[in-house]
Amino acid sequence: MTEHYYSQRPSVASDERKIRVDVRGVSIDLVTDRGVFAKGGLDEATRRLIETVDLTGATSALDLGAGYGVVTAVLGRAYPLVEWTLIDINERAIDLAIRNTAGLAKKPIAIVHDGIPEEMDSVYDHVLLNPPIRAGKAVIYRLYEESHRALRHGGKLWIVIQKKHGAPSTFEELQRHYGSVETVYKKSGYFIFCAEKD
Repeated sequence: MTEHYYSQRPSVASDERKIRVDVRGVSIDLVTDRGVFAKGGLDEATRRLIETVDLTGATSALDLGAGYGVVTAVLGRAYPLVEWTLIDINERAIDLAIRNTAGLAKKPIAIVHDGIPEEMDSVYDHVLLNPPIRAGKAVIYRLYEESHRALRHGGKLWIVIQKKHGAPSTFEELQRHYGSVETVYKKSGYFIFCAEKD
């Protein structure tokens, strides 16, 4: 299989670059690299997720599939009281994420893992995920289940996914695990679902 961003140790040579991100009233410079997702700049799906989520009143959030940390870097400034955890399978991405979130008021926890560790049970108010489509449906659906375990009662999983990448089937899968699933955004083929743990 061709190597892609869902690899623990990218073999492609490092070639770091700086990008400028302007979203949700936050303007920051971030460092990206080859072998990580959306190395050229903020991808459209993640932009829409960042602009849509509501973390009002939250104390903890998990940036699942964090990549180089753009979600936490932005929302950590928009919601400075939230304690963030970043998880990604990609070691290079997590190294970048640690650097890109170093300026936050609360230092995030960063973990290299292909999902959510079992000891993380009922600990988060929110989980945010732009699913790793290229990893396949089995991996993605496992992340939905693991997110349910990791959420507190009443916690919410936010997912952005395009229709062509399986939004309808994702909605059905979420309904199998969560008490309520709401489509909170739908435009230009992009869907954002908010699934609440009952």
